[in-house]
Amino acid sequence: MFANILVPLDGSVLSEHALPVAHHLAQASATTLHLLQVIALRLELDTLRDSGEATVAVLEMAQEAARRLRDAQTARGQAYLAGLAVQLQHTGLQVLTALREGAADEHIVAYTQEHAIDLIVMSTHGYSGFKRFFLGSVTDRVIRAGQTPVLVVPAS
Repeated sequence: MFANILVPLDGSVLSEHALPVAHHLAQASATTLHLLQVIALRLELDTLRDSGEATVAVLEMAQEAARRLRDAQTARGQAYLAGLAVQLQHTGLQVLTALREGAADEHIVAYTQEHAIDLIVMSTHGYSGFKRFFLGSVTDRVIRAGQTPVLVVPAS
């Protein structure tokens, strides 16, 4: 049925709501389950680093802080994905993990193309109204930008 299923995860319990659905679909055939997490640096560090008024010492400290933050996020993300992969592999599934840095929707779409993904299974935060307008929706952007079918698991 599906050779490759992608589950984008942000580390939240909510994003993990997609895992049981993806697991069920993957067990139905010889499917590889791909787990992807995209991390990003905090806006404050990017803003401080790009500030034209900061001294060289402040900029160096900001760059060092950004590097430490990136390293910590990378280590935490790799451990998180490895833990999920082990649990899923114990059920007999083939699982691959990937960690990327940047805009989540862009990396999800790119990953689907690079790895011949047949289906994306992802949860949605269920934002509506102003919150959705201002925060946007990674799920919406993935649906609109990609050519891969997306199965959306609701927040509730």
